[in-house]
Amino acid sequence: MTDHPDWQPSDLAEVLDFRPDQGIIRLHEQRVVILSAAAMGLLAKELIDTLGLETARRLLLRFGYADGYHDAVSLRDRSSWSTPLDGLREGTAVHRLEGIVRAEIVHLEHDPAADRFDEEVRWHDSYVAEQHVHHYGTGAEPVCWSLVGYASGYASACLGREIYFRETACVGQGARACVVIGRDAASWGDAIASLREDFQGASLGLEVERVRDAVRERLRQIGRRERSLDRRERELNLLRERVQRHAADRQFVAGSPAMQATLELAAQVAPLDTTVLVQGESGTGKEFLVRLIHDQSSRAAGPFVSVNCAALTETLLESELFGHVRGAFTGAVRDKAGLFEVASGGTLFLDEVGEMAPTIQAKLLRALQEREIRRVGAERAISVNVRVVAATNRDLRTAIAAGTFREDLYFRLGAFVIRVPPLRERREDIPPLVHQFVRQAAARAKKDVTAVSAEAMTTLMRYGWPGNVRELEHAIERGVIVARGATVGVRELPPEVLQKPSRTAPGGDLDVREQERVLIERALDRFDGHRRKAAEALKISPVTLWRKMKQYGLDR
Repeated sequence: MTDHPDWQPSDLAEVLDFRPDQGIIRLHEQRVVILSAAAMGLLAKELIDTLGLETARRLLLRFGYADGYHDAVSLRDRSSWSTPLDGLREGTAVHRLEGIVRAEIVHLEHDPAADRFDEEVRWHDSYVAEQHVHHYGTGAEPVCWSLVGYASGYASACLGREIYFRETACVGQGARACVVIGRDAASWGDAIASLREDFQGASLGLEVERVRDAVRERLRQIGRRERSLDRRERELNLLRERVQRHAADRQFVAGSPAMQATLELAAQVAPLDTTVLVQGESGTGKEFLVRLIHDQSSRAAGPFVSVNCAALTETLLESELFGHVRGAFTGAVRDKAGLFEVASGGTLFLDEVGEMAPTIQAKLLRALQEREIRRVGAERAISVNVRVVAATNRDLRTAIAAGTFREDLYFRLGAFVIRVPPLRERREDIPPLVHQFVRQAAARAKKDVTAVSAEAMTTLMRYGWPGNVRELEHAIERGVIVARGATVGVRELPPEVLQKPSRTAPGGDLDVREQERVLIERALDRFDGHRRKAAEALKISPVTLWRKMKQYGLDR
């Protein structure tokens, strides 16, 4: 530090006039206020977050410059400086007294004759850097913008010419102390243009207005998006209602949370022209779901064409899907349109698509990619306009690993996958299904059977149902046929249903307590832990749900 030996600072303790009874503090008769470093840090953060880093930097530079310039003029008018350098040294003392930063002058050179000024100052404990690191952590650039501006304005007022400081190291970058260099305008060389732009360039008001315009446009975009989402939500609610009516009209029982979630997915994808893959065990209701998707789509007025890929040989399936021309093979006596053409404008349902031969898989992939097919034996391709919905009871990923199903076809078919849960995962649907099947079977058999016994219902609830809803329907039909009275008892149920269940029964079945725990856990997951909504879905009271959560250790 190279302070001038003849210079002595003013008694700053006397210069600062504290009047607590009036709530006034004055520095050389100029009123000042005390603000917490945290408050100033929050102000800087608000500027950065609102205006952006660059605009906030320039705004704080200019604020500091005006503050420093004003302080220097005030101190100069009321102090007896022998040289302008005395004013610079007093400025560092003022900053230290105010708790802003402790400044250590490392180098100070001033040649009035040559109009040259060069100073290096090390800042310790900069509150500005401290607050920036608190809010944003360390970064790549210096951050003591208001202090740099203050030093530039203060020095410019003391020396009566353009002086600009620039920070070369900063605690905000991870340095141990902040270092600034101040020079006269000419000594900065080519860098003076960017410095003047920072301190005196285009009005910040224009930049702020630009930011305001960007914010207004963003708010308009958000408003349009919110209106679009509201409209989409209203449309989706109407679609949900149509889906529920559709299921009710066709007596499709779907009261469980698992089936409700499946119908929700179907409702969401139905209006779109997306390819859908429906996965589920045999007898779960995959075809009903596919029909529902078609009926609620924009193609509902078009044809619904289905083909069971497992029921036809490779040659017949190829001809059935893509058609053939006369003479393509023995017995092809005329041209025949394939199902891709027949289903034009509608939906083509490929049931049991996992059983399709590899050669047909390749042709199906091309049809989906190019939206065109070629009849067997033909040279000309035909454009097709059809939505493909596929279903399978196989695990296609296992088939891919085994090399029996093409991975690229799986991803093309599975643009939107819907899994239909097996009956063992939706046991709350068993009682309404049983009552429905009893009525239907009694009508067909012309018998006065109206219910099943409580013991029989318990047995039905405990069984694993590897054949799912279809197996349940057949079991109830058998029970109605052999029933001797108005009620189906345990003795009238099929023998396999009467087998004593183990904890893990065929098909992955669990005992009743475990099933109850799984159902509660799934309901809570579905509603993000919201107990009231989960209780409503499970058709129990919130108190009962809470008790069972504690019983099964789910309250944690």
